[in-house]
Amino acid sequence: TDDASSGKLWAAGTHRKGGVHDIAFTNGIGPRLHHVAFWVPTPLNIIDLLDLMATTGYLPNIERGPGRHGISNAFFLYVRDPDNHRIEIYCSDYQTVDPDLEPIKWDLKDPQRQTLWGAPAPKSWFEEGSVFAGATVR
Repeated sequence: TDDASSGKLWAAGTHRKGGVHDIAFTNGIGPRLHHVAFWVPTPLNIIDLLDLMATTGYLPNIERGPGRHGISNAFFLYVRDPDNHRIEIYCSDYQTVDPDLEPIKWDLKDPQRQTLWGAPAPKSWFEEGSVFAGATVR
């Protein structure tokens, strides 16, 4: 995702298999990791996880979602692990199995890029990330 008005890259995702991304990086102070993503087969897997979190006292670990992304059309849930790293659980995205396909660029102001439905991203979404061991955050 880039900001056409400034020409700056806002976010980038990397993948090692056919999903939209496995690791996401965003702008801001850093270097920091925004989140790690894990694909599941269906939305019911995410609903099962929510039920498990509700019955075991982990609902406060939900940072964002459930919702649907505009960029990938993925059904998503973001949680924080016990070390406060952000983890995305998602499904129903598009496949990117052809390595010769050009990356898809989204403009930061494109309304289809935004969350199609679900609560807006919290402030922590934009300000927090996992710091790499031994790295100096600037």
